[in-house]
Order: sequence, then C-alpha cells, then structure tokens
Amino acid sequence: MTSVQNHQQQLSGNKLFLALGIALTLGACSPKVGVLKSPDHRGGNIGSTTTSTDKQSSKKESETTKEAVTKKKELLENSISLVLPFQLDRLTPHVLSKEDVKRSAIALDFYQGFQLGLDELAKQGKSFSLNVIDSRDNETQSMMIAKSEDIAGSNLIVGPVYPKEISAFGTGLSDKGVLQINPLAASKASEFNLPNLVSLTPSIDVHTKAMATRVAKDYSVGDAIIIYNTSDNDGRQFLSGFISELKRVKPSIQVISVSSVAQLNDALTVSGTNRVVAGTTDKYQLRTLLNGLDKKTSETYVTINLYGHPLWDRIDFSSYTNFANFNPVISAESHLKNWANDVKRFKNSYYTLFGVNPSDHSYKGYDAAKYFGGLLAKYGNSYPEYITKEQFVGLFSSYDFDRNEQWGYINHAVSFKVYKGGGFQLN
Repeated sequence: MTSVQNHQQQLSGNKLFLALGIALTLGACSPKVGVLKSPDHRGGNIGSTTTSTDKQSSKKESETTKEAVTKKKELLENSISLVLPFQLDRLTPHVLSKEDVKRSAIALDFYQGFQLGLDELAKQGKSFSLNVIDSRDNETQSMMIAKSEDIAGSNLIVGPVYPKEISAFGTGLSDKGVLQINPLAASKASEFNLPNLVSLTPSIDVHTKAMATRVAKDYSVGDAIIIYNTSDNDGRQFLSGFISELKRVKPSIQVISVSSVAQLNDALTVSGTNRVVAGTTDKYQLRTLLNGLDKKTSETYVTINLYGHPLWDRIDFSSYTNFANFNPVISAESHLKNWANDVKRFKNSYYTLFGVNPSDHSYKGYDAAKYFGGLLAKYGNSYPEYITKEQFVGLFSSYDFDRNEQWGYINHAVSFKVYKGGGFQLN
C-alpha cells in the first residue's frame, strides 16, 4: 500500500519564490539553523523573538539576561532536523519553472504545514530550532546527511520520505537514541527494522487488524462472514492475517473463505447479514464481484454489508448503481473534516502565507509538528518515553503508538468511512 497522494493543485508564484528561497538558504555555507519562511515572513528560530519581551523595556538587565539564557537552552533542547526531498540539486534558480516545484511538491507541502504547526506552538511561548536539509531523493545523500554535523545535536529527526532513503538514513545514523520520524511512507515498520523509527502512516497490516476488529464488532449471531479472496497484490496483502485477527477478537466466530462469485453466492445466508470482506482494488475483479452481488440480490432477498480496502476511497464507484445498497465500509488514515472550524482556520492561514490550499501532506506536516513539537517542549529529551502514553487527534491524522523493540513505534490509529452520497464519508 502506498501513502495517500496529495490532491493536484495550482502552484502559485509564492511557491515558486519559496522554492528559490529554500534553494538559496540550503545552498549557503553557514549552518542551516532556523526556520525557512515565505519571502514576507520576519523571524529566525521559531519562538526565539517575541514582541511581548521587546515591549517590557522596564525589566531589569539581570532578568533579561536570564530569559535569554533560558531561551537559548530551549532552542538547544528543542532542536529538530527536517530531512525532505526538495531535490534542489536539479534546480536552475535563474530559470525556475513550475516543473521544478512540482518535483518538490511533497517536500514543500509537508515543510510548510510543519512550519505552521511550530509557529502555533511558538505563539504559546515555546522555542524551537529547525534545521531544514535536502535529501535530494537520493540514498547516498541521505546516508551522508545521517553522518554529518548538520544532524549532530538534533533531538528529533523528521524524514526522509521515501523508503530507500529512510533505510539508508537510519543505517547511517550513529546516535540511535534520537528518534527518526517516517512522516509519509506507509511501508511496514518491519521492512526497515530500525528500533528508533516512528512510523506515522498506518501500514496495510494495521488497516487489516482494524477492519477485522470492526467486522467482529458488527457481527451478530446468525450472520455469515465471507472472505472473498483474489489474486491481486492489494487483495492478498489486505486479507493476509485477516481471519486469524478475527479469531483473536472473537474466537467463536465462523468464517467462510471463497475465491469466486459462484462460491460466494452459495455461501450467502437469508437468515442474517452477510458480511463480505474483499481486499481487491483490481477493476476487473471489482466489476465481477459487484455485478455478481447485484444479480444475486435481484433474485433473492439477502442482506449484504461489504467491507473493503482503504484504497477504495480513490476508486470511482458511480457506475455501480446499487453499490451504496451494500453499505460499503473502509478504513482510512485520515479523519479530516473540511467543515470544522479549526480546519478552516488552518486552510485560511496556509492560503494567506503560501497562496495555495493545503494538500494532505500539508495537514500531515502540521499534525506532526503539533504532536512532536508539543512533546519536545513539554518533556525535553525525555519525550520518547511519552510517545506510547499520549495519544493525539489532529486535523488530518491521529496517533496511537505502540513500540516494537526491533521495528520502532507503530501508529495504530485509523478511522472508518461509509459509502453514501456518491463517496466515502467519515463514519
């Protein structure tokens, strides 16, 4: 399963200028400390200057000095490195094009959301030092960064983004006590085998367990649970371990496994609800399944509830007139509510600063900053101890971590969506 793709959007002049600004800043020889801003922003390290302090000119010099020392200590303790694939080595600043920015869109969107999240924490009196580094979407570069002085002293590392870079960076990082955040990749944590890795995006096995728990919860005596197996990769991955997880949640549950529509129709019951679980995302397989269910329900009165793969959210089911009749349910990494006031405020702030609407990656960056920045500010270097203890509900993402000694921290927070009104809506 791949990570959620950000929606396509127009790129504004602000983004083009921001990309150039990042290129110039990251290309400088001076230490990359402080937050990068859009051209009209004033400031250095986040929270390192406050207007309230400037206005209190009547304070004694000793108190001012003490506050400056405290602020410097906070900046050192709250040092964050953001390692993202801006791919600035491929830019020619004098002829910067929209293609250049599109290539860096994921990094820019995540960075800009992260920036706004830290800005909000700074308004509460928190102080952070943010070091932004270009991984160039390159494994060798990522390993070099991991061993470089740019990373030394960081209390938290966010990135890289792509799986091969994540592995290369994690292997090269000498200080395994510093947490490395996997911000976007939905790969299984076991594929990296890094004990200090924090995976934010729930992998497909997390979705499988969540859906199995949901089906077991919905089940009543007299219902039939039918697993519809297909040969495509998404289907096999989603259903791998599904039955064993069902049995773990409800040991007495009876499950029927089929691999054809004919077998499925034979297994349907008229006395209870047929809870059909299908993991396929293949268009042909879906068409075969749905047409078969349509035909069966037109001939016999049966109740069917359909449970599917999280990627169904990206599939257009409008051509299946009766699809909604099966009450389709999927799991989802996001619980974004576009109508919520806090979401509207974020969208307005983001658009005002960057000239475009936020993408999914922007929301993810914002949520990551609020959660991990908040933990850093609250607990200092001890913050890793609280990751499995403090859950989080952000604008887009939720975090509910457990820890594996070999694979690191795994997020088990997912939402559910039900198909209605021509699309999947939060349940």
